[in-house]
Amino acid sequence: MNHPDAVDRELKSLLKSKAEDVAIPEPVQNAVENVLSSLPKQKRKKRFPSTRWRWLAAAVVFFVLLSAISVSTVPIFSEMLRSLFAKDNPDIGLLRAQELGLVHNPHIKVKDKGYTLVINEAVADPTRVTIALQLFDPKGKHNRDKLVIGYENQITIKDSEGNKVDTMYDMGYTNDFYYLVAFFREPLQTDRITIEGNVQKLGQRNETPIEGDWNFSFDMDMKEANSKTTIEELSGSYTTPHGMTVTLKRLTRMVQGVRLELETELSDEAMARSPGDLWENQMLSFHFETIDKEEIHAVNPRKQGFMDSLMTSEHTVIGNGKMHWSYTFKYLPEEEPYRFVLDAYSVAEQDGSQIAFKPAELVEPKGYQVLNDHFELNGTALEESDMEQGTNEMVISFYAELENEFDNNVWKAVDVLGNEYEVDRRGVSFLVNTLPDNWREGLISMGDRGMKQPYHFEIKGLSHIPEQLTLIREVVDKRYQDPNWSVLLNP
Repeated sequence: MNHPDAVDRELKSLLKSKAEDVAIPEPVQNAVENVLSSLPKQKRKKRFPSTRWRWLAAAVVFFVLLSAISVSTVPIFSEMLRSLFAKDNPDIGLLRAQELGLVHNPHIKVKDKGYTLVINEAVADPTRVTIALQLFDPKGKHNRDKLVIGYENQITIKDSEGNKVDTMYDMGYTNDFYYLVAFFREPLQTDRITIEGNVQKLGQRNETPIEGDWNFSFDMDMKEANSKTTIEELSGSYTTPHGMTVTLKRLTRMVQGVRLELETELSDEAMARSPGDLWENQMLSFHFETIDKEEIHAVNPRKQGFMDSLMTSEHTVIGNGKMHWSYTFKYLPEEEPYRFVLDAYSVAEQDGSQIAFKPAELVEPKGYQVLNDHFELNGTALEESDMEQGTNEMVISFYAELENEFDNNVWKAVDVLGNEYEVDRRGVSFLVNTLPDNWREGLISMGDRGMKQPYHFEIKGLSHIPEQLTLIREVVDKRYQDPNWSVLLNP
């Protein structure tokens, strides 16, 4: 027979353990302690044995506490039960981790200065680490804005050797928890990771900080997740009309994502258009679709509304004119057939196109056509330089619609005396003239005509408005949208 004191200790331990994973408001927590300490001892022989009677009392206490929490915190308690797998937060990779039983509960609960940091869900595989972190105030309400993850509060990931492999950041996305993630550019190869949280300050920059100690650390075993990784070698190669050969290499399927690898090589003629290291500035545009031509995912499309599940991408030089590319997606079909479709690509190339104009003649907008890119100069002005205080520099206002890309464009300005000036740019850009069923068509608009917000060229070092000026585009981010290639996968 169990002694009543031993039963008391067991009951208190049980109820305490049930409460440890929940940030209970202080008034309710005090009630927990009071009820636990006031459980009456069974002195007379009753119909029920002492042990059964006290377990029944414990059950009643537990439900009373749940009622107290729900009454005092509604709808807070329901918010606390929200998780990474809520139906308004779909993520196929996370759902797959849940199905495979790879969701880890680290039982993290750290309290200081009245605030409680809680972590009950964490998922890790070679693709990424995802954590749901909650922060409760003294009243037991989740506060989504009090914790800033960054320089002062860092959450790092270390491998089994203690080497730092990444730092987590807050994706936002939901108000129910801090959605912390780290995406690995290369599949992580380790049997165990350690998550270390260095959290010592709460509050936004415009608030008086609350300093304390909410540090935590826990390990996650990666062996089971690693065992689910499979590699599928791919075949298929194609050379575009302008000299880029694209070769599919492999698919690596992991619990939370799928990694596509491919390689590209430029022909001698294409390399001649991109001397030096210009050719290294490239971009690929492609999409996946079902055999019924329904879009699965798209990468760098010019399409009106597209499916995007890209988590990471990377490209590295592996030889002269050769690049290795990797893209990690949240999902790709495992059994049913689907297609990889190459839509377009861009390469930085020498250009030399010129726009010569006289600023005094820009009383009305003036248009120029440059390699299928249309520019409309609107005017010039002098503005205070951001390089040298107290000096001015020339600024050119314009709108443009580009068929080419613009990230790697390089411009310079030359006056009538032959003086050359560096050109910077600033403004808003977005896609226009796109179609809902076409991944290639569309233009990049530089400046917003509807909002009357032009784009600007800043002519560095030119402190006056000259009589004539020539803009020269030395490098163009040339876009080719003439590939005609697709590959059936999972045939």
